[in-house]
Amino acid sequence: MKNCNKIVIFDWGGIIESHRDGEYNIREAIKDLMKKFNCKLSDQEIIDIYSSCSVLNDNKSIGTYNDESKTVEWFNNVKYKLNLDCTIDEFVQAYYEDYKKIYYYKDVVEYAHSLKNICNTGIFSNLMKLDGKRINDQVNLSMFDHVFLSYELGYKKPDVKAYEKVENALNISPSNILFIDDTKENIEVAKQRGWNTCHAYGYELDKIKQSVNSFLEDIN
Repeated sequence: MKNCNKIVIFDWGGIIESHRDGEYNIREAIKDLMKKFNCKLSDQEIIDIYSSCSVLNDNKSIGTYNDESKTVEWFNNVKYKLNLDCTIDEFVQAYYEDYKKIYYYKDVVEYAHSLKNICNTGIFSNLMKLDGKRINDQVNLSMFDHVFLSYELGYKKPDVKAYEKVENALNISPSNILFIDDTKENIEVAKQRGWNTCHAYGYELDKIKQSVNSFLEDIN
């Protein structure tokens, strides 16, 4: 019987989507996307400048906005700083095409979906609005009981306010949450709030399974 008082929450990047060297990851996708629009900078310059563009003029991250006007602001910043030759429509289409090539761990997705009849499952990730369609295409977000994306929450991990929003939505004891993430800083905040945690990467599925099994052992 499904225990709806317990939930296993998966991070996206690093747990489902690969950040691993040697696999086609987000850094490779960023470089390919910028070069597609005639960016002449070095690979490292592209990564550094693109990363800096995530902070908008109000000093808030693009990953905390569910607002088309902010996406346009972000794009204009990227286009100017990287000297891209494209329209926003061309960029968005190429963004989707290149980013959907990023390697992701289908076995982790299958495992997450397999838990659906045992306990609640969720996604808790820092993402920008442009990522929503790609991620849904890959993992079918409707298969998860709860989806917490930073651009919808208005806050990013490790901001404690993001975790508070998750807790308020779940309305269960923090001890009934297991959070799986690849970033130590994100894990530490969860621990401080009384969540169970698993610091792992998507290629460590056995470690993830072991943590989930231990968490679910005392289901009643």
